[in-house]
Amino acid sequence: MHPFHYCDVAVYGFHGCDIRVKEQLLNGSIKFQSSTNRYDWLGPGVYFWENYFIRAHEWALEAHGKNAAVLGAKIRLGHCFDLSNSFAKEILRISYDDLVQDWNNTKTAFPVNQPHPRGKGNPDDLILRYLDRAVIDYAFSLASKRNIPRTFDTVRAPFQEGFPVYPGSAFREHDHIHLCVRNPDLLTELFDPDR
Repeated sequence: MHPFHYCDVAVYGFHGCDIRVKEQLLNGSIKFQSSTNRYDWLGPGVYFWENYFIRAHEWALEAHGKNAAVLGAKIRLGHCFDLSNSFAKEILRISYDDLVQDWNNTKTAFPVNQPHPRGKGNPDDLILRYLDRAVIDYAFSLASKRNIPRTFDTVRAPFQEGFPVYPGSAFREHDHIHLCVRNPDLLTELFDPDR
C-alpha cells in the first residue's frame, strides 16, 4: 500500500490577500500566481491555511492593512506530500542528509532558517525557513531524478506558531495546518467566506 494512499481528499483552505486580488480571482479575470519566495517553506505554490479563516484574516491584515481580504477554496489534495505522515518526514531526513553531502561540494553557505525582522520576540514566530525550503526542493528533485512518474500536487504540514496557550503548553496560539497547492487545477471551487 502506498503511504500517501489516503491523501486525495477535499479540504477547505483560506488565502489571505488584497481585496482587489480577491475580487479578480472570484470573477475569473486573473488566476492564482505561484509564490516563489526563497523562504516559502513548502516550496513554490499557492499557500492556504487549512480550515482556519481567522489566521488567514490576521495575516492579510498584517500584509495589506485596510485592503485585507480572505478568499476561500475547496481544494482536492491529489497526490499530497503530507508532513503529518511519518513516511514523509523520513523522506525529508534522507533528503537533508543527501543535501548536506551535495552542498559540501559547492563551497557556498548552507541555508539556515532565521528569524524574520518583523518577529515579535517569540522564537517560533515569523521564521524565514530557507533551510526547510531547500530540503523540500531537494526531496522533490530527487524524486524526479529517480524517474518517479508522479509529482506532488500539494504539500500539507503542521505549523507551530505564536506563544504557548498556557505556561508549559506545547500548544501555540496560532498552530495550524499549512497547505501549498502546487497544481492549481486542484483548486476546485473558490468562494467568498464573508458572504
